[in-house]
Amino acid sequence: MTKRAINDVQSFLTYVETDGNRTYQIVNVELLLRRHNPQSVISFLQELQKDYGKALSELIQEDKTNSRINELVAKRFRVKMAINTILNYGKDKEAA
Repeated sequence: MTKRAINDVQSFLTYVETDGNRTYQIVNVELLLRRHNPQSVISFLQELQKDYGKALSELIQEDKTNSRINELVAKRFRVKMAINTILNYGKDKEAA
């Protein structure tokens, strides 16, 4: 993957807390992509997304007003977008 594609994926997996004091990386995807092929990274991200989904389900059953629900939904969405970005890079590469 190109540096630009990796940066795009990492952008989805990084966010700044609302108070602006801390930047949080869900996953350092650049490091993963250096050591593993894109399909392995996608599999890992899919497992992470499932784990967030399970935690979300449990949290919803416990307390639907808990603010962590927002955090888990956002993380699941960001992981999904990162997966889509990696997949789309692979499709674009094949088409070229």
